[in-house]
Amino acid sequence: MKRIDAVTVIAEATTTEDLFVSSVGGLIDDWWNLRPGPVDNTMSLSILGSISSTALGLALALPHRRVVALETDGSVLMNLGAVTTLAVQRPRNLTVVVMDNGLYECIGSAPTLTSAGVDLAAIAAGAGCAHAVAVHDELSLAKELAASLAGDDLGYLVARIEPGMESWPEEKRRHTDGIEDKYRFVRYVEQLEGRRIHGGAPHV
Repeated sequence: MKRIDAVTVIAEATTTEDLFVSSVGGLIDDWWNLRPGPVDNTMSLSILGSISSTALGLALALPHRRVVALETDGSVLMNLGAVTTLAVQRPRNLTVVVMDNGLYECIGSAPTLTSAGVDLAAIAAGAGCAHAVAVHDELSLAKELAASLAGDDLGYLVARIEPGMESWPEEKRRHTDGIEDKYRFVRYVEQLEGRRIHGGAPHV
C-alpha cells in the first residue's frame, strides 16, 4: 500500500464535519489535495511528536465531534509516552492513523526503528489501546477505519506503507505555514461549533 492509497481511504471515510491533526512530510501534500472539504479542517503541525497529543486535547475538548490524527512512525517514536496517555484517556471520538514506512523519508530516508522490527500497534495494544491494529492494504485499512470511526472507543491504526512520495505539481502543493493553518483551523472550528474560541488581539 502506498501513502496516497492510505490517504485516499481516509479521505473517503471521513467528512467535512470531522477535524484532523496532521504530521509533516509527504503526507502534507497528499492530504492537502485529497482531504474532505476545505483545508481549514486540518491543523498541520511541524513538530514531530506533537500530533497525537494535540489531537487528544481536541477530542477531549469536543467529545461530540470525530477527530482523526494523521500520524507518522517518526513522529510517534519521538513521543511514545503519548501512547500511554491515549490509552488511559481513551476518547471514543479519536482515531489515530499512523503512516509507517520505516523511514524519515522527507529528510533523506534515514531509517526509523520500525524498520528494525519495532511494532507500533503492539506497543499501543500493550499500553492499553483496545482497538490497536496494523494493516497492510487498502481494504483492511478501510474496514478497521470504519469500525473505529463508528465505534465507542479510541482507535489506533498503524498503516504499513511502501516508501515513496507522490509527485504533486507546484500549484497543488501546500503553501501555507503553521501559523496561518492554526488561525484558519480555529476559525473553522468556531464555525462548526457556533461559538468564539479565539477573540483576537485585546482591545485597548
